[in-house]
Amino acid sequence: MDLSGRWEFSFDRTLNGQLAPTTVPSELIIIQLDPEHFVGRLVFPGDDPSQFHGTLISSTRGTLFSLRQVNEKTGYLALYAGKVESPTSLSGIFTDISGPAGDVRLRKIP
Repeated sequence: MDLSGRWEFSFDRTLNGQLAPTTVPSELIIIQLDPEHFVGRLVFPGDDPSQFHGTLISSTRGTLFSLRQVNEKTGYLALYAGKVESPTSLSGIFTDISGPAGDVRLRKIP
């Protein structure tokens, strides 16, 4: 499965039991390095130098992904994990050093 392309990247964060949806989704470019590894960079917001490194794990029952985000400038770290719903849709959960965990969705932009 080749995830290479431009993706809309959005998430909801749980705050005291309530979901706080993001107002503007980020856009992420993903480049598949091999069948199990991919990397990414944010397109929007353009001033965020975060680097993304991901892994795909497949079986006969489906494919899972893990994605690490590192912003060396600010020290921001995040981990995203979930399943590949289709070649154009990923969904899962995330946790970071800024606060409570939440839900994450990536949708491929045609």
